[in-house]
Amino acid sequence: MSDRPVLALLLCLAATTAPVHAEEEKSSDDPTKIATKVGITRASDEFSLSGSVAVGPKLKFNARVSESGLWSVGASYLFPVAILTFSAGKSHFDSGVEQTRYSLGGFVPLSQVGLKTGKLQMFVPFGYSYTKGHGPVSDIDQSDGLPIALSSNSGYVGLFLLRPLGPKLTAMAGGNVTRGTHDFSGVALGGGLSYHLTRRDTVGANISYVDNSFGTSQKLRFSYRHEF
Repeated sequence: MSDRPVLALLLCLAATTAPVHAEEEKSSDDPTKIATKVGITRASDEFSLSGSVAVGPKLKFNARVSESGLWSVGASYLFPVAILTFSAGKSHFDSGVEQTRYSLGGFVPLSQVGLKTGKLQMFVPFGYSYTKGHGPVSDIDQSDGLPIALSSNSGYVGLFLLRPLGPKLTAMAGGNVTRGTHDFSGVALGGGLSYHLTRRDTVGANISYVDNSFGTSQKLRFSYRHEF
Protein backbone atom coordinates (compact mmCIF):
# COMPACT_ATOMS: atom_id res chain seq x y z
CA MET A 1 0.00 0.00 0.00
CA SER A 2 1.37 3.43 -0.92
CA ASP A 3 1.76 5.93 1.90
CA ARG A 4 0.44 8.76 -0.33
CA PRO A 5 -3.21 8.35 0.75
CA VAL A 6 -2.07 8.46 4.38
CA LEU A 7 -0.05 11.62 3.74
CA ALA A 8 -3.05 13.21 2.03
CA LEU A 9 -5.23 12.42 5.04
CA LEU A 10 -2.67 13.90 7.41
CA LEU A 11 -2.48 17.07 5.34
CA CYS A 12 -6.25 17.33 5.67
CA LEU A 13 -5.84 16.98 9.42
CA ALA A 14 -3.36 19.83 9.52
CA ALA A 15 -5.78 21.99 7.54
CA THR A 16 -8.66 21.39 9.92
CA THR A 17 -9.54 24.62 11.69
CA ALA A 18 -13.00 23.98 13.12
CA PRO A 19 -12.76 22.39 16.58
CA VAL A 20 -14.77 19.28 17.33
CA HIS A 21 -16.28 19.65 20.79
CA ALA A 22 -16.30 15.98 21.79
CA GLU A 23 -15.91 14.62 25.31
CA GLU A 24 -13.83 17.56 26.47
CA GLU A 25 -14.03 16.34 30.06
CA LYS A 26 -11.81 13.33 29.24
CA SER A 27 -8.02 13.44 29.48
CA SER A 28 -6.20 13.75 26.15
CA ASP A 29 -4.45 10.46 27.09
CA ASP A 30 -7.75 8.56 27.41
CA PRO A 31 -7.88 5.93 24.60
CA THR A 32 -11.67 6.22 24.46
CA LYS A 33 -11.71 9.95 23.71
CA ILE A 34 -13.19 11.07 20.38
CA ALA A 35 -11.37 14.22 19.25
CA THR A 36 -9.59 15.79 16.29
CA LYS A 37 -5.83 16.04 16.85
CA VAL A 38 -2.44 16.00 15.15
CA GLY A 39 0.90 14.91 16.54
CA ILE A 40 4.54 14.27 15.79
CA THR A 41 6.70 11.54 17.32
CA ARG A 42 10.45 10.92 17.36
CA ALA A 43 11.44 7.26 17.71
CA SER A 44 14.30 5.08 16.43
CA ASP A 45 16.02 7.96 14.60
CA GLU A 46 12.96 8.83 12.56
CA PHE A 47 9.89 11.02 12.81
CA SER A 48 6.28 10.01 12.35
CA LEU A 49 3.19 12.14 11.82
CA SER A 50 -0.20 11.10 13.18
CA GLY A 51 -3.69 12.45 13.37
CA SER A 52 -7.35 11.79 14.05
CA VAL A 53 -10.48 13.43 12.65
CA ALA A 54 -13.62 13.30 14.80
CA VAL A 55 -16.91 13.04 12.92
CA GLY A 56 -19.49 13.78 15.57
CA PRO A 57 -19.27 12.57 19.18
CA LYS A 58 -18.92 8.84 18.41
CA LEU A 59 -16.70 8.35 15.33
CA LYS A 60 -13.12 9.24 14.42
CA PHE A 61 -10.68 8.31 11.65
CA ASN A 62 -7.01 7.73 12.48
CA ALA A 63 -3.78 7.69 10.45
CA ARG A 64 -0.02 7.58 11.00
CA VAL A 65 2.95 7.60 8.61
CA SER A 66 6.70 7.58 9.27
CA GLU A 67 9.75 8.78 7.35
CA SER A 68 10.57 5.20 6.33
CA GLY A 69 7.10 4.68 4.85
CA LEU A 70 5.66 2.60 7.69
CA TRP A 71 1.99 3.36 8.09
CA SER A 72 -1.26 2.67 9.89
CA VAL A 73 -4.85 3.70 9.18
CA GLY A 74 -8.08 3.02 11.01
CA ALA A 75 -11.36 4.18 12.45
CA SER A 76 -12.86 4.14 15.95
CA TYR A 77 -16.47 4.12 17.15
CA LEU A 78 -17.52 4.84 20.73
CA PHE A 79 -20.17 2.55 22.24
CA PRO A 80 -21.71 3.03 25.72
CA VAL A 81 -19.27 0.63 27.43
CA ALA A 82 -16.27 0.51 25.06
CA ILE A 83 -14.57 2.00 22.04
CA LEU A 84 -14.10 -0.26 19.00
CA THR A 85 -11.30 0.33 16.48
CA PHE A 86 -10.37 -1.20 13.13
CA SER A 87 -6.79 -0.61 12.01
CA ALA A 88 -4.28 -1.77 9.43
CA GLY A 89 -0.56 -1.09 9.56
CA LYS A 90 2.99 -2.13 8.75
CA SER A 91 5.98 -2.29 11.12
CA HIS A 92 9.42 -3.86 11.24
CA PHE A 93 11.57 -5.60 13.86
CA ASP A 94 15.26 -5.70 14.73
CA SER A 95 15.66 -9.10 13.03
CA GLY A 96 14.74 -7.51 9.66
CA VAL A 97 11.26 -9.02 9.56
CA GLU A 98 8.47 -6.77 8.29
CA GLN A 99 5.00 -7.23 9.73
CA THR A 100 1.64 -6.21 8.28
CA ARG A 101 -1.22 -6.37 10.74
CA TYR A 102 -4.99 -5.93 10.56
CA SER A 103 -6.81 -5.57 13.87
CA LEU A 104 -10.34 -5.22 15.17
CA GLY A 105 -10.44 -4.42 18.86
CA GLY A 106 -10.93 -1.76 21.44
CA PHE A 107 -10.77 -0.58 25.03
CA VAL A 108 -13.21 -1.15 27.89
CA PRO A 109 -12.96 1.41 30.73
CA LEU A 110 -13.37 -0.65 33.90
CA SER A 111 -15.25 2.26 35.47
CA GLN A 112 -18.02 1.54 32.96
CA VAL A 113 -18.54 -1.92 34.48
CA GLY A 114 -18.70 -0.63 38.04
CA LEU A 115 -15.07 -0.84 39.19
CA LYS A 116 -14.14 2.13 41.39
CA THR A 117 -10.41 2.93 41.21
CA GLY A 118 -10.28 6.58 42.29
CA LYS A 119 -7.79 8.65 40.30
CA LEU A 120 -6.36 5.53 38.66
CA GLN A 121 -8.05 4.86 35.31
CA MET A 122 -7.98 1.25 34.10
CA PHE A 123 -8.80 0.01 30.60
CA VAL A 124 -8.85 -3.47 29.09
CA PRO A 125 -7.57 -3.57 25.50
CA PHE A 126 -8.90 -6.54 23.55
CA GLY A 127 -9.25 -7.73 20.00
CA TYR A 128 -8.50 -9.95 17.04
CA SER A 129 -5.67 -9.51 14.56
CA TYR A 130 -4.45 -11.05 11.33
CA THR A 131 -0.71 -10.75 10.85
CA LYS A 132 1.61 -11.37 7.92
CA GLY A 133 5.38 -11.11 8.04
CA HIS A 134 8.30 -11.54 5.68
CA GLY A 135 12.00 -10.72 5.62
CA PRO A 136 15.53 -12.18 5.70
CA VAL A 137 15.54 -15.36 7.81
CA SER A 138 18.37 -15.48 10.30
CA ASP A 139 16.85 -16.87 13.48
CA ILE A 140 14.56 -19.52 11.98
CA ASP A 141 15.60 -22.89 10.57
CA GLN A 142 15.91 -21.67 6.96
CA SER A 143 18.80 -20.67 4.70
CA ASP A 144 20.20 -17.20 5.39
CA GLY A 145 18.75 -14.50 3.16
CA LEU A 146 15.69 -16.46 2.02
CA PRO A 147 12.39 -14.70 2.68
CA ILE A 148 9.78 -16.48 4.72
CA ALA A 149 6.03 -15.80 4.61
CA LEU A 150 4.33 -16.09 7.99
CA SER A 151 0.73 -15.46 8.94
CA SER A 152 -1.37 -15.87 12.04
CA ASN A 153 -4.89 -15.33 13.24
CA SER A 154 -4.61 -14.24 16.85
CA GLY A 155 -6.40 -12.68 19.77
CA TYR A 156 -5.02 -10.28 22.35
CA VAL A 157 -5.99 -8.94 25.75
CA GLY A 158 -4.23 -6.65 28.18
CA LEU A 159 -4.40 -3.84 30.70
CA PHE A 160 -3.75 -0.10 30.29
CA LEU A 161 -3.42 2.31 33.23
CA LEU A 162 -3.58 6.11 33.52
CA ARG A 163 -2.82 8.02 36.71
CA PRO A 164 -2.67 11.81 37.07
CA LEU A 165 0.36 12.85 39.14
CA GLY A 166 -0.71 16.48 39.26
CA PRO A 167 -2.73 19.03 37.30
CA LYS A 168 -0.41 18.74 34.28
CA LEU A 169 1.51 15.44 34.63
CA THR A 170 0.09 11.96 33.84
CA ALA A 171 1.73 8.55 34.14
CA MET A 172 0.71 5.61 31.97
CA ALA A 173 1.64 1.95 31.70
CA GLY A 174 0.28 -1.14 30.02
CA GLY A 175 0.83 -4.47 28.38
CA ASN A 176 -0.89 -7.17 26.39
CA VAL A 177 -0.41 -10.80 25.45
CA THR A 178 -1.21 -12.39 22.09
CA ARG A 179 -1.86 -16.00 21.13
CA GLY A 180 -2.63 -17.33 17.67
CA THR A 181 -2.43 -20.03 15.06
CA HIS A 182 0.85 -21.47 13.71
CA ASP A 183 2.30 -21.22 17.25
CA PHE A 184 2.18 -17.42 17.08
CA SER A 185 2.62 -15.71 20.45
CA GLY A 186 3.74 -12.35 21.71
CA VAL A 187 3.91 -9.87 24.54
CA ALA A 188 4.06 -6.06 24.52
CA LEU A 189 4.90 -3.77 27.43
CA GLY A 190 5.15 -0.01 27.71
CA GLY A 191 5.08 2.98 30.01
CA GLY A 192 5.68 6.70 30.07
CA LEU A 193 4.74 10.21 31.11
CA SER A 194 2.79 13.02 29.47
CA TYR A 195 2.92 16.70 30.37
CA HIS A 196 0.07 19.02 29.44
CA LEU A 197 1.57 22.34 28.34
CA THR A 198 -1.92 23.78 27.81
CA ARG A 199 -5.44 22.42 27.68
CA ARG A 200 -4.84 21.37 24.07
CA ASP A 201 -1.06 20.82 23.83
CA THR A 202 0.74 17.80 25.29
CA VAL A 203 4.31 16.48 25.22
CA GLY A 204 5.22 12.95 26.22
CA ALA A 205 7.92 10.32 26.54
CA ASN A 206 7.46 6.56 26.66
CA ILE A 207 9.36 3.34 26.19
CA SER A 208 7.97 0.11 24.69
CA TYR A 209 9.09 -3.47 24.22
CA VAL A 210 7.50 -5.96 21.81
CA ASP A 211 8.51 -9.61 21.56
CA ASN A 212 6.57 -11.94 19.27
CA SER A 213 7.13 -14.73 16.79
CA PHE A 214 8.35 -12.25 14.15
CA GLY A 215 11.06 -10.70 16.30
CA THR A 216 11.63 -8.01 18.91
CA SER A 217 11.34 -4.23 18.93
CA GLN A 218 12.38 -1.76 21.62
CA LYS A 219 11.66 1.94 21.21
CA LEU A 220 12.00 5.18 23.14
CA ARG A 221 9.53 7.78 21.89
CA PHE A 222 9.16 11.52 22.38
CA SER A 223 5.96 13.13 21.17
CA TYR A 224 3.96 16.31 20.84
CA ARG A 225 0.26 16.55 20.00
CA HIS A 226 -2.30 19.29 19.57
CA GLU A 227 -6.02 18.73 20.09
CA PHE A 228 -8.46 20.93 18.21
